[in-house]
Amino acid sequence: MWTWYEWVMRRPHIHVVPFLRRPGQRLLLKDWLAITIGSHIFAWRALDPVERAHEEEHARQWQRHGRLYVPRYLRASWRARRKGLHRYWDNEFEVEARAAATRRADALRR
Repeated sequence: MWTWYEWVMRRPHIHVVPFLRRPGQRLLLKDWLAITIGSHIFAWRALDPVERAHEEEHARQWQRHGRLYVPRYLRASWRARRKGLHRYWDNEFEVEARAAATRRADALRR
């Protein structure tokens, strides 16, 4: 059994689990692709390098925030909604992850 530290701090690992697609559409977002919990990335299909960069950034966020990641993520969603913005697209954690994905895409184009 892993300790909390081992679960969060190890190198990101991707688990492709196709049957997660439908439950994720109902529980998360209609167009969801993956969710990161600690250093584990659960996706319903293989990720391309840009998508992987997005999820790896979430793994780094887990490392930085530890057990406070989930409440801080939810608070960021709440703050976005309070400002009249979208709870997912304008969440600061998602903005940071999209920036990491953009950097990876730019690097691949060079």
